[in-house]
Amino acid sequence: MKIVSPLQMRELDKLTMKSGVTGDTLMERAGTGAGKHILEFISSLNPSHVKRFLVLAGKGNNGGDAYVVARFLSQKSPIPVKVLSTCLMDELAGDAKLNAEKLPDTVSCEFRKDLKAGDFQPGDMIIDGLLGTGISGILRPPYETWIEIVNSRNLPVISLDIPSGLNGDDGSVAGIAIRADLTITIGLPKKGMITGNGPSLCGRIRCVDIGIPSILIDKIGSGMEMIFDSDVRKFLGRLNMDSHKGANGHVLVAGGSRKYNGAPFLSAEAALRSGAGIITVAIPENIQSAQRMLSLIARKIPDEGTGCFAASSTPELMKLIEKSDSVVIGPGMGDAPSTAKMMTALCDFDKPTVFDADALNIISSFPDILLKRKSPSVLTPHPGEMTRLLKGFALDHLMEAERSVQAMGLAEKTNSVIVLKGNRTVIATAGKPLSVNSSGSPALATAGTGDVLSGMIGSFMAQGLAPFDASVCAVFIHGLAGENGKFGIRGLTADDLIGLIPETMKMISPFA
Repeated sequence: MKIVSPLQMRELDKLTMKSGVTGDTLMERAGTGAGKHILEFISSLNPSHVKRFLVLAGKGNNGGDAYVVARFLSQKSPIPVKVLSTCLMDELAGDAKLNAEKLPDTVSCEFRKDLKAGDFQPGDMIIDGLLGTGISGILRPPYETWIEIVNSRNLPVISLDIPSGLNGDDGSVAGIAIRADLTITIGLPKKGMITGNGPSLCGRIRCVDIGIPSILIDKIGSGMEMIFDSDVRKFLGRLNMDSHKGANGHVLVAGGSRKYNGAPFLSAEAALRSGAGIITVAIPENIQSAQRMLSLIARKIPDEGTGCFAASSTPELMKLIEKSDSVVIGPGMGDAPSTAKMMTALCDFDKPTVFDADALNIISSFPDILLKRKSPSVLTPHPGEMTRLLKGFALDHLMEAERSVQAMGLAEKTNSVIVLKGNRTVIATAGKPLSVNSSGSPALATAGTGDVLSGMIGSFMAQGLAPFDASVCAVFIHGLAGENGKFGIRGLTADDLIGLIPETMKMISPFA
């Protein structure tokens, strides 16, 4: 889904209305769609945290969306709804006034010149409809004060379209902005959500389709896309009834060391849960196997007694590579000198490969390992690994650049797919628009979740997806699984995450 500027979005709205769709219809679609996402969001929370919807409405169209949300929630949920407005009804105009007048009597609506801490109570779910994407410069009264109070209350906040105070063009903040737990963007995602302060202020992201004709969207220049479930569904199509394990792909995961023996099995289990038919795990022979799933094939590779891969491991690894459809190399592998010699000796082999973890650190020191490859490569660095890779490939000038610029620069230099992990994971490859992930949560900030992701990418490649598409598919599903764990944000483990992969795919596609 294209990422646009606020100006481009306003133009799309105008053109859509010129085609015969009224502004009121667009606002109704926006508010109704946002209301559905709100009900989905609160369904995962303990009821004690959602005792009232407190809707904060501004003067413009963002406030109009908020009035539609308030009406929708009052009709679809037994939870009380209260609206606090920054302006009197007579000060509203157009579609915003129309929808304010449609509020049912069951919704309490009050004009407040000033907002006070006492207006909030435990169990409030705050809905931010104060300001939209048209702001620039310093906030005018009363918005700065309202935003300060909202941020100080330590209550869940859902922003409509964009957190109030965040610049939709560049992610800058002039003074203060709402810190949202969920942002429901309207029509298409905005550039300011992925740059500057955007990623830290938006929280989770959902998007409401308000019916902008695709022919209009196709004409809008962008160069960046955000990944949503609609973008991934096409990759999870119907399987043939005569499918067999060989037809569903064979993944080889090569990793592990005496120090880290569990990581390759996390990748392997994730690959299996993502739909691959056969998984082989290659580990050094002198480590204790951490295998837990009998469905995996574990192969111990000669390691010269070190518990790490060595140059002498290469022949056996090559035999396994030749039998596979894709390769994941690096999880838990360590970066011992002997392992670096193995990586150099392997060099180019004709299989799409995910390089992760310690394989990335070795490549940083020996960049020719990657530059000599002719087959597709996917690199999955976290920010620290990215710094080392930029140095290794003489891209030091990108150190302070935006993540998107770093990822695209490394992708072009190495002719690879780069999956730069973190909040709003970035996926880049030469010749394609940059993709930014919309899913994910801090629940993924725990050991082993990166190993899970590398296994998922390897799995989708083995099933026939191109490396870029496999990365897009895996990253979104991985992030959405992290949002949906029953252990919440603080209690999720990588083992839990693996178990969530199938259920998450079923949420996206009826064929999963």
